[in-house]
Amino acid sequence: MCDLFALSSSLSHTAAASLPLFAVRGRANVHGWGIGFFRNNIPVVEKSGEKVFKDGRLHGSFERLARVVDSPIIVAHIRYKSSGQVDECHAHPFTLDFWGQSWIFAHNGKAPAIEPYLSCQQPVLEARSDSARTLEFFRDFFQDAESRRAQVPFIQILKEALARLLQEYPGEYNFLLTNGRVLWAFTNHRQFLLLKGSSKLEEALLLTTIDEGLSAEDWKRIVARPGSAGKILLIAGGDVLYLEDLILAT
Repeated sequence: MCDLFALSSSLSHTAAASLPLFAVRGRANVHGWGIGFFRNNIPVVEKSGEKVFKDGRLHGSFERLARVVDSPIIVAHIRYKSSGQVDECHAHPFTLDFWGQSWIFAHNGKAPAIEPYLSCQQPVLEARSDSARTLEFFRDFFQDAESRRAQVPFIQILKEALARLLQEYPGEYNFLLTNGRVLWAFTNHRQFLLLKGSSKLEEALLLTTIDEGLSAEDWKRIVARPGSAGKILLIAGGDVLYLEDLILAT
């Protein structure tokens, strides 16, 4: 299954220590990779449909990016195909604009129920996958809710969007969503591992789905509480500002 990585800090960081470890430990995912970040508020995504690790070596472009990307938030994804083709187009992350901002999105999960979703807005993503449709769903939901933007916090709209998503398109969702200033994460089927102030890797906040974490340190395991619909995180700089279970109305 795909794996996710994020670095978040109040200052720009490279991920020269943690990203290669992420790739090596996620090397069983063989259907592509991608790295996303923001430069001057513009999303930058580089990705490939090729294996991230082959013949005992990291993909050359992935290794280069790990050294040179310098950003307060970095998102990476290593793909194991559950829907769509194996090519650069279907590799993550994806980007779309809504609420006057650009967003980077990476997803790990399996949600075939949302694959037929038809967005009511343009542009639509070229990729034919549950992940692409999920980001379009969020874009459409937030755009429809824009008239409430001044009165309703983002977290409330996100909760409403997640509730609608899970009710109408049930499935396994595990994603990262960022506008370059804050990082949202959600899981309803797997877990995130979180580490702050690493002595072996970057000192930023690190988040991954790799089961054992990326270093021999005290990674905090974040899972949804039994009976809840999933776990929501909000990260800003190097801090977790929000960590709550999503409870659906009955």
